Amino acid sequence: MKTMKKGTQVIIKHIIGETAEKVLKNLDGESLYEFTVDAYIDDSEPCKGGFFHLRQAREFIPGKKLGNDNVKFWPRLRTACHKAGTERVNVPGGNIPFHYDDEVVIPDFKVSGSHFFVVKKEKIGDLLALVPLDEAGKRRAEQVACDKAAAAAEAHRQATDPKCIARRIGQKLWSNGAACGGPEREFERITFQKGDIELSVIYPTWTTNFFPFRGVGVAKVVNEHPANGLEYLDGRTAGTLDPRKHNRIKKIDTTGRGDLRAYLMPDPALATETREGYRFLDLFDNADNDGINPALIAEADFVTLEVYDLHDNLIPWKLTYSRETGDVTCEDNRNK
Repeated sequence: MKTMKKGTQVIIKHIIGETAEKVLKNLDGESLYEFTVDAYIDDSEPCKGGFFHLRQAREFIPGKKLGNDNVKFWPRLRTACHKAGTERVNVPGGNIPFHYDDEVVIPDFKVSGSHFFVVKKEKIGDLLALVPLDEAGKRRAEQVACDKAAAAAEAHRQATDPKCIARRIGQKLWSNGAACGGPEREFERITFQKGDIELSVIYPTWTTNFFPFRGVGVAKVVNEHPANGLEYLDGRTAGTLDPRKHNRIKKIDTTGRGDLRAYLMPDPALATETREGYRFLDLFDNADNDGINPALIAEADFVTLEVYDLHDNLIPWKLTYSRETGDVTCEDNRNK
């Protein structure tokens, strides 16, 4: 689509759509035409000096925006247009007719060819009054009204419910940093800041498994804490761990079938609260937000995600969500 100025002369060799005829006048009795107004045109089939086919056109009205394929399959309104004698628009080839954003396009399938009604939105009520609803139509209208009310209520809930807002914040952090922080990422700390209030929660990631894999590279580690039930650990990983941290090793059956895994809990001094589960998204989307008031999450000025390695070193990478902008920014200084 493009626009043509009033007075522009073009050659049209074959098809001229009926909408195009309304903005043209013929100059030579054959193929030379002149635009009588500024107009939008379908320029999909050009040739030298003009067009093979000019399937449709519409007068350009300054200050009005074109509609965005505002097509409605609306049998009752179509019937009303027939009853009112509304003029149909034919577009050779089946394209949607040009229309403004204060209009709707109603396909008319009761006649052959590509025909449409182009109806101003302000006229819809008057047209529909010509075709009263039957009982089935009334039930459908009631259902549509109920569906619209439910959709509006759900939209309001999504916009205002702290749990919904918290879920979206978690999704943004996940989509922006689910795999970031490097292979050393062992702990994840989420911090909420609202004014002078700051609360942080830290999670293990279960990245490192201290149990031996198929008996390879096993080293016996002195078990200072028998309650853990650990005697043998994987020497390739546990051998690099400060023995004073053995009390932070936890054991879990990940499947309920004896598939044991040993992982390191975070240092509790690194955050206000510590969790044993690996899924930090529980803070944003599980039933009780992992024990954190969802209002604090939703109303926080900033929510940050930071990561630590196995030796409690902060990795220079951070995600920050800003409530003011609704965006997440990433600060990555690992290679600087």
